[in-house]
Amino acid sequence: MSKKSFIVDAEKCSGCGLCVVSCKDEHVGSAYAPWSAPQPETGHFWVNIKAIERGVQPRVQMNYLPMLCQHCEDAPCMKVCDDDAIQRRDDGLVWIDAERCSGCGLCAPACPYDVIFKNEQLGIAQKCNACAHRVDAGELPRCVEVCPHEAILFGDEDSAPIQEAQRSGSEVLHPEYQTAPRVLWKGLPKPWIAGTLVDPQSDDCLDGVTVQVRNLFDDSTQQVRSDSFGDFRLSNLQSDAKYLIIMEKSGYRSERRVVTTAGDQDLGSVSLQRLG
Repeated sequence: MSKKSFIVDAEKCSGCGLCVVSCKDEHVGSAYAPWSAPQPETGHFWVNIKAIERGVQPRVQMNYLPMLCQHCEDAPCMKVCDDDAIQRRDDGLVWIDAERCSGCGLCAPACPYDVIFKNEQLGIAQKCNACAHRVDAGELPRCVEVCPHEAILFGDEDSAPIQEAQRSGSEVLHPEYQTAPRVLWKGLPKPWIAGTLVDPQSDDCLDGVTVQVRNLFDDSTQQVRSDSFGDFRLSNLQSDAKYLIIMEKSGYRSERRVVTTAGDQDLGSVSLQRLG
């Protein structure tokens, strides 16, 4: 049997929440034996939108991550389950057997992605199982079916969309966890450096300033020009790297900064001094 994988494109997600609503509609009050017992109406989000606010006014950017079970090949939740209730199907999907689960509570804190919940009424652990009942019927998981932006895709790992995502630089969420997830991500938020360039003498914004960054670790470079408001943003930078920033415009002294990308860096207003 071919293994299944998800592709989540964070750049396409608008945070609309339709995936959350559709998951509730599919699972609240509905059981699909043996794959899932009914999801409670409140307290559970088998798929949820994680909103990330980045930067400071006036340069604020929002990113949205649809969070669901990552269906890890080396799942920590399986390692701590003494009931053998957390199992992996032949297609790679990880599910919780409600008949075997004793509700011991060890799996939720063991999950590094925080996507396992306790159903207090039933006394069992529950999570996303990729709508296994729909997959068996040849249908897509509900979250994939309803997404208007195609931010969540699902299919065989040897299918064209999955293969293309792997070729085009997909990655896993938090590779440092070493869980080998079956969810691949595109467009995960990367650090940026931004600012506004001004002429302190005239108090005008400076457009057309060449702004170049050079990674001092691997010598890679990136370059942009400030817009009519003097704003610039250099995106998709490496985390925890040191960058040399060079800002240049004819008739002005160049400005140089060294910045460490421990998250997004907003330089605020940067003054360029006139020559002469």
